[in-house]
Amino acid sequence: SRTIGSISVQQVRRLQIAIIEQSQAIMGKRKKKTKSAAAAASAAARGIVGPDYCQLLSGTLSSKAVSIILCGESHEDAIDVTRAGGIAKEGWIQTNVVDLTAELVGTAGYGGENVSLRARCGICKRKDKSLPLGKAKEWAKGIVEGEIGYLDHGHELALLFVPSKDAGGTKGRSYVVELFLDELDHDDACAANGDRSRSQLPPDVTALLDDMIRVCDNLQDAKSLACAVEKMFISTSGNVIDNGSGNGSAVLLQWADLDTEARTLNHRRLLGEDIATSEHDKLISDRTKKRQEEENIWTWDEWLIDVRSKLQQESDAPSLHVVLEASIPPWEVELCRDLQPDFELSPAADCIRCLSEDSAESELDEHDPAADGFGAYVDYIYRRLMDGQAHDSRCNYLHCVDSRDLGCEHACVAESLHNDWMNLLQPEEKKQLLGTGHSADHAHFRDGRCLPDWEDNPEERELDRLRENGVLKADDDSRNDNEMDAEVSLVTFPSFEGFFGQNTDVLYYYLHCKIAYGPFLGQCVTSYEKWTEFFCNLFLGGSVIEALSVIDISERKRPYLHVRSPLMKAWNAATGEYEWNKRGDEECDLTFPMLPVKCFLKAKGTYPARTWSSNLFFALNKDENQELRELALSARDWVLSGIEKHCIDPKHSDDEIGGGEWFLAYLRQVHREIYDDIDHTDPTALLHKKYAASENCGTLKKHKIGDIRIPSCSDGFQRIVEELPRLESETDKPVLGREAEVMAKILIDIFMSKLVDFSTVLKIAQV
Repeated sequence: SRTIGSISVQQVRRLQIAIIEQSQAIMGKRKKKTKSAAAAASAAARGIVGPDYCQLLSGTLSSKAVSIILCGESHEDAIDVTRAGGIAKEGWIQTNVVDLTAELVGTAGYGGENVSLRARCGICKRKDKSLPLGKAKEWAKGIVEGEIGYLDHGHELALLFVPSKDAGGTKGRSYVVELFLDELDHDDACAANGDRSRSQLPPDVTALLDDMIRVCDNLQDAKSLACAVEKMFISTSGNVIDNGSGNGSAVLLQWADLDTEARTLNHRRLLGEDIATSEHDKLISDRTKKRQEEENIWTWDEWLIDVRSKLQQESDAPSLHVVLEASIPPWEVELCRDLQPDFELSPAADCIRCLSEDSAESELDEHDPAADGFGAYVDYIYRRLMDGQAHDSRCNYLHCVDSRDLGCEHACVAESLHNDWMNLLQPEEKKQLLGTGHSADHAHFRDGRCLPDWEDNPEERELDRLRENGVLKADDDSRNDNEMDAEVSLVTFPSFEGFFGQNTDVLYYYLHCKIAYGPFLGQCVTSYEKWTEFFCNLFLGGSVIEALSVIDISERKRPYLHVRSPLMKAWNAATGEYEWNKRGDEECDLTFPMLPVKCFLKAKGTYPARTWSSNLFFALNKDENQELRELALSARDWVLSGIEKHCIDPKHSDDEIGGGEWFLAYLRQVHREIYDDIDHTDPTALLHKKYAASENCGTLKKHKIGDIRIPSCSDGFQRIVEELPRLESETDKPVLGREAEVMAKILIDIFMSKLVDFSTVLKIAQV
């Protein structure tokens, strides 16, 4: 068992008591029975689950008494935050071969892919003595907790209990089995002759593997695992398998989550089932109420709303605001269409088109059930608090400060905001987007929708032309332009924040996806110093036009404004010619493939156009209050100082507690042989290690990763500039080297991550 997303009740109570005492001292309150004091005292008696840590800062700001409660959050899943006692517990849960196999398929990421699978067995422990099922579960629990310390991603533990006929079915044979799936290599001898290791397994376990293989065959090419599983149960009235016993009486159990609601939800996610956010949020809400009633444990959002509602009942109570690291709401921005209305984007350069296809492998959490875009606790908080907001520019109590996904349709996890985003469109654009047909004057038709004209990508046009001419190789164009999913109504609004912010997701989670910022930096920005100037003008107080004047976006440089193309230009060494392919976007659906110049989101009401964070600084820097002006300038100096520190030495200046992603990315791209040979699941641990042991069986080799350093961002930028001339002479693959490109991503992420800190400080000052 482990504590999930919680701090101790004692810590929370000490913090809340400190808030009461310091608030009363600062505010000069001496009454013992005010409503606000009673509310705070009541809150202090509860356990709070959600934050990983809390820190209290108290003082004055702009002649006001201010207490800031900093609540750390580490991407916990909402279902985990609402567990009994905040604790996850595992044990033996009865299952069946269909559900277990389908879950393995979903976890391994094979769902819907044209691959052949075989069930494999790793660990196999057997109990020679016949045991009752209860005793067998106790024995198997001891095996799991005492002998099995770690399971690879995509592996599951099962307990197979086969009743013995001579014991009247009350006792039976017991096996603890590690199960996993493997892709079947049709050229492998074992594909024809069978897995020889199976001959060493007990017949009961072999029968179980045979059942799993039959299920895999039925799931072959299934577009939806959830639908395929349902059909299998319906077609057999639920009696799909005999669980490996040969007589249908065997019992199959899985070492799994003992929280029934959490286990069911995560199982549905792994099978790819679409779960409505309303259904998910009702489940979370019901669980939070249950925790309150049964344990007096409150989730952070419930505690917050309860305290705020009581404070509102008293006229002289402190006002409470929430600053959340979440997406900027649509009423704080608007579309800028007139900065350069005649700007025309050129087709992408060859160094973008010639990027190789995405790697086959995905990161370990790629098929984590929580990675569904809405199940995180912070997303749940966002939706819940947004529902109570006035959807306009008035100063509400919720303030969001993470602009890195501004405008991205995938980031809009609150259904209550959908109409607000759509209202940013012109009436004709909105009508066309929600309708069908090819009659749009200011939009182009793609994926069954008439999209706004900013979605007009010259690479998409070239892709269509090559397809019509029959030039594309192995083109799997399954689009149906006459049909549109009724659920799809959102569209991505272009933004500079999104264009650079998407780099963070690629760098941390999708490094196997090919996206190139290096050519843009080298060709359009040209130097590290100009990049800093461009960034400051764009995000830290200047205007968009000032920022664009720093870089070169002339017609001959516009091919480098792309970072990814739907076209893939691949060199065929056998024919000595290029071949054209459609790039697969299954795992990397990039929503901002090009720098937005003609149309982009800006802070509402700004002229000249400014980005959201830049306008925050600009407004405070022009405020009548000198303290606020000084705070804005100090915040910018502080952020630039932090950026400079990270850029000089990205590895050793990284966060000692939660960092390591930059080093892990650099290790993967530049020292791939080491990355593949070591345990890299904990980037923070790698950051501090001198040596990392090889995971290659039969070797004691250690890699001296402590001596591997990341170059400074200035040196990295220079490497990009130096490599550019080589691209012009390359024939087969004119793309930047792996080190140059990963340095481009690290540089951008250093700046963009500090932008969130900058916005947080300024938003607190604005409040």
